[in-house]
Amino acid sequence: MRWSSVLLALLATTQIVSCDPLDKSENERRFQDCGRKMTSKVYMGRDAQQSEAPWSVFFLRFNKEKSSATTCTGTIVSPRHVLIATHCFAELNEGQWEIERKQLDKSHCEKDDYLITDDNILERIRIESDRKEVARHPEKVTLVKACIKRSAVKTANYRNVTHQYYVDDFAIIDLYNDLPLNTIQQVCVASSKSENAAGTQLDYFGYGLNPPKGQRFGKGETGVLRHETVKVIDLPMEDYYFLAKDPNSITVACVGDSGGGAVKDVNGQKTIVGVLSQTNCADPKNRNDEAKEQYASVGYYNEDICRLTGICDDQQYDKYHKGYTKKPKPLRPTESPVVPQRPVGGVAVDPNGTPGKSPAPRNQEATEESIDPTQDAPEDQSSLKVDPNGANSGYFHTILALVSVFVML
Repeated sequence: MRWSSVLLALLATTQIVSCDPLDKSENERRFQDCGRKMTSKVYMGRDAQQSEAPWSVFFLRFNKEKSSATTCTGTIVSPRHVLIATHCFAELNEGQWEIERKQLDKSHCEKDDYLITDDNILERIRIESDRKEVARHPEKVTLVKACIKRSAVKTANYRNVTHQYYVDDFAIIDLYNDLPLNTIQQVCVASSKSENAAGTQLDYFGYGLNPPKGQRFGKGETGVLRHETVKVIDLPMEDYYFLAKDPNSITVACVGDSGGGAVKDVNGQKTIVGVLSQTNCADPKNRNDEAKEQYASVGYYNEDICRLTGICDDQQYDKYHKGYTKKPKPLRPTESPVVPQRPVGGVAVDPNGTPGKSPAPRNQEATEESIDPTQDAPEDQSSLKVDPNGANSGYFHTILALVSVFVML
């Protein structure tokens, strides 16, 4: 009797999350439909119509007081899954992810992935498309590979490179309810790293800031979809990342673009190839000619995406989801809005009508306000030496000079 009471108490306090991968028929329909329904905030990028990128969504994670929000861009890859960056939920501190200033609770690690199932965090999340809310309070967020410690392989000869190059910055949002795929649409998913081979041209759409030329941040609006074209650069990175830039040195992704998808045509279907992780937009000196962007390689995570979402090719699906049948979920009670209106211009709106600031993740400056010293970007490392053979090498020195100017968006 005593043990029964203990068990009941544990069950009452344990959050049980039952997320739904796609079943086999849903996965087959997704592959037929993804990346097709389209017409055929990026710094200096042009404004874009939502119909050009109906898979791009504006992400807001409000703080505990619900007075301001961290903003990112996400990409719809199924009716109930969105790809985004880990640092839209967590801050990087000395190579370790933290959530709201606390180290990751290892009890929430499932194999290599970290699961966010805390309703106190999830209920503060809103997702918008074309300035309208389309989802809120997701069921779960998976920070992919956030529970493992990486080490340098392809970049082992780089010296003094910051921690952010050896952590995974790739996350998946599991929505509670399916999205209505009419005005919004799902994009296809890259099948391998070969999709981000050097020289590949990609289209990026994001909801980031567009600060005036030469300024750190200005009144450039976030929440307006913008577009840029980038080309993958032939510079060594670990397999889970790649670098890209605008070949005309005109545009670069900025605050709020983080987590957004870079896409290309694969067999006539728009396919997400990269999830934006880092940029050097924050420093005006590093925009234009020196502008570079770092993306998580979606092809690298293809099997993880299959395992976690049911978005798979025919051979992969049965490996992880053989015999799976989707079960109905209970309806959630209606939730009241977090705020009376959406953030505009990168500034969140206080519930009482007082404008607040929209904080950015660690290693990135907050919009229109000085950064907290504990959140500052890594020290300028433009003078760091890179030598594959223990001696100075101009080629590798150039690579590190390019890589070292990034900060997380």
